[in-house]
Amino acid sequence: MRTHIKKKIVGLFVLLILAILIIAINIWQNNKDKAIATTLMHKADIYDTGNHLNWKGKNYRRKSYVKAILALGIDSNVDMYYIQDAGSGGQADGIGLIAWDTNSNKLNMIIIPRDTMTDIPVTDVNGDIIGKTLQHITMAYAFGDGNEISSEFMKESVSDLFGGLYIDQYFAMNTVAIETINDAIGGVDVVIPYEGMEAADPSFIKGAKVNLKGDLAEKFLRYRDTNKNFSAMKRTEAHKVYLEAYQNKLKKFKGDSLIENILRDIDPYFYTDMQKDMILKLGACAMTDDDFNEDRIYVPEGENKKTGIYDEFYMDHDKAMDKIIELFYTEE
Repeated sequence: MRTHIKKKIVGLFVLLILAILIIAINIWQNNKDKAIATTLMHKADIYDTGNHLNWKGKNYRRKSYVKAILALGIDSNVDMYYIQDAGSGGQADGIGLIAWDTNSNKLNMIIIPRDTMTDIPVTDVNGDIIGKTLQHITMAYAFGDGNEISSEFMKESVSDLFGGLYIDQYFAMNTVAIETINDAIGGVDVVIPYEGMEAADPSFIKGAKVNLKGDLAEKFLRYRDTNKNFSAMKRTEAHKVYLEAYQNKLKKFKGDSLIENILRDIDPYFYTDMQKDMILKLGACAMTDDDFNEDRIYVPEGENKKTGIYDEFYMDHDKAMDKIIELFYTEE
C-alpha cells in the first residue's frame, strides 16, 4: 500500500525544495491515469541497521540524533498522487540530502548532481525490477511510479552511493510549486552569480541584485546552457545562492500559518512519508538556524566526463564518504 500523506510542511521544506527544484519542458499528460505493476515487495532490501560503518580501517557509529532526509525536485507538473507508468513520472533533477542535527538544531545539506553515475534499480516495460545498472542517478525516480516507489528507488540509490547510509525519510515536490512558494514571502533578493544567465532573463546580469518574483524564480533556478558541457554542475552555484537568500528572508516569518497557506495552494504537487510531528520540528529548526549559509551546503567533488551526447559525473567516493562520516557518524 502506498503512503498517501498530506502534511503541513514548514520552513525548511519550502527552503530546501526550492533550492533543488529543476524544471524540464517535456510533460507526459497522457499518462496521468495509468498504473504500473511494480510493488515494493520486489525492491531489494539493501539496508542494514544503519548504525555501524567501517571506513579506512576505523569503526564508526551512526549518530542517532542526526536524521538523513532525502529531498527531491521532480521535473513534472502532474498530480503527484496519480500512479504513473515507468518512465512517465519524471526524473529527480534536484536531489538533496539533508543532515538534520536534532541536538544542536543545525542543518547541513549535500547537493547530489543529477548527472552522478551510480547503480540504480531498473524495471522492464511491465514495471518489474530486473536488476541494477550504472546510470545517471536522476533516472532512478523515472523507473518507479511517480510517487512512493520512485522515491524508494531514489532512497536506495542514494544509500548505495554513500556506503549504505540509512535514509530516514523523503519528500518530493514537482515544479508547479516554485512561483507560489517564492512569492509567498514577497520574493527573494539574489545576486546573479555568473555570466550567461541573462539568456534566461535580461535582468540576470552577473553581479546584479535582482528581486525574484513571479516567473523569475523559476527562470533563476531552472536556467542552464545546454549547449555547454556540464551545465547542470554549473547550475548548483545558483541553487546555493538562492538557498541562502531564501532562508535569510524566511527567518523573518514565524509560525505555521504561512506554510499552511502555501500547502493549500500547491496541493497536490508534493509527496512525502514524513509524519506531522517530525515535519513541525524540522520546520522550527529551519526558522531558527541563524548560522545557516552556503558553507553548510556541500557539493561532492569528482570528475566530469562527456560520453556521446550525455554529461556524466563520477563522484570522488573517498571525499564524499569523509563528509558523510563528518555529518552522520562518530568514531567508536
